[in-house]
Amino acid sequence: MQLTEVSMFGVRSSVITFAHRAAPLRFVLIPTIHIGRSDYYRQITRRLTGCHLVVAETYDGPSSTGLAYLTAMRLTLQRQAGELVHQDIDYRSLGVPTVWPDGDPQPRRRDRLPVTGWLDLLFLVPYLTVTMAVGGRNWLLRRNLEISDDSEPRFTRIAWINRVFLDDRDKLLVAELKRIHAERRDEPVEVAVVYGAAHMPAVVRALAGGLGYRPLRGGDWLTAIDF
Repeated sequence: MQLTEVSMFGVRSSVITFAHRAAPLRFVLIPTIHIGRSDYYRQITRRLTGCHLVVAETYDGPSSTGLAYLTAMRLTLQRQAGELVHQDIDYRSLGVPTVWPDGDPQPRRRDRLPVTGWLDLLFLVPYLTVTMAVGGRNWLLRRNLEISDDSEPRFTRIAWINRVFLDDRDKLLVAELKRIHAERRDEPVEVAVVYGAAHMPAVVRALAGGLGYRPLRGGDWLTAIDF
């Protein structure tokens, strides 16, 4: 099952609803690209307003991962740098309850990064800048942004970075979804899961594996990046 798709025209991400044969609870997976067109994030925001609960990544504010990518793209004069924005969804404005399994939901100025966000930038910007500089100005065209349910995403060959930015966050996310399933499986509600696409294979395996959910046909596609 394709979660994100890359073609000669650009990058698209899916919106897929998972349902359970014996329970009315549904999970709406929205794998995100952390940099994209501004209207891409407006479409995601509109989709979230129709859900009853949102499970979001890290905190309510600008995506530190997206900001790191965009900063490195501008430093290395990437061709798409001037056309894209980093992910910044205002969850507080949705009027929908939101939980952050791997972050800090404490109230603060949402236009400011928390300490964890600055740490992300500290680690990611130097690494991405070097990677993009070596890859040339068309780095984004060669970047593998395509992910399916059987992908094993790796951010880098450095094990501890993969553990911190992928594996540990995957475990916290899956644990939260299992908790929601256990507590609300008998409620006819939709729970949106808005996480970076690299985290979604772990989510699909958890929902379709031990929890018994299956994807419904007729999912949507949202265009994140034009080439």
